[in-house]
Amino acid sequence: MTKLNVHQRLAAVMADVTYIQKEFKQGMKYTITSHDKVTAKVRPALLAAGIVYYPVRCEHTHNGNRAECGMTIRFVNIDEPTDFFDVQTFGYGVDTSDKGPGKAMSYAVKYALLKALGLETGDNADNDSVDHSKADPANKPSDNEVIAAMRAINDCGTMDDLQHCYSNMYRAAQHVAQNPKVIEAKDVRKSEIEHRSE
Repeated sequence: MTKLNVHQRLAAVMADVTYIQKEFKQGMKYTITSHDKVTAKVRPALLAAGIVYYPVRCEHTHNGNRAECGMTIRFVNIDEPTDFFDVQTFGYGVDTSDKGPGKAMSYAVKYALLKALGLETGDNADNDSVDHSKADPANKPSDNEVIAAMRAINDCGTMDDLQHCYSNMYRAAQHVAQNPKVIEAKDVRKSEIEHRSE
């Protein structure tokens, strides 16, 4: 191994680790490939091939309860530390307390490993039946936000009040204003006000 460069070593790992089985996690409705499962599978093979990996760059921002992380993971030949390659990666982590940044970092590292090693997980992104939406799924409003928005809409007594309320809501919290329940509440309230004024 000492004469192999980092790419030759990586090729040996790719030949050794070819597939990672997805798993069910308690409380989830679908199978996932977790950070721990990926790490447990690839780390021994990387170490046996003489490759270590670690982050060399991490940029972090917070968007409400969502942590966003851009990272560079470096894979290094342990016998020749100047022989390495970098993988750019990113991750999101949504959490109501302080675990969002750790979740984002774990997600980013997991995908750096999966993509650097070309690993199969059973996912088929080409056959996903999800329509494109401009709304960010990680920016989903909480139940309390939706309830508060619907109450504000139902408190509107005139069309001017309703228009002002919804416009302010859209500017301040677009992800709440675009929620289907909030839109339905707005349309119902509009109909009620119009019917009352006839």
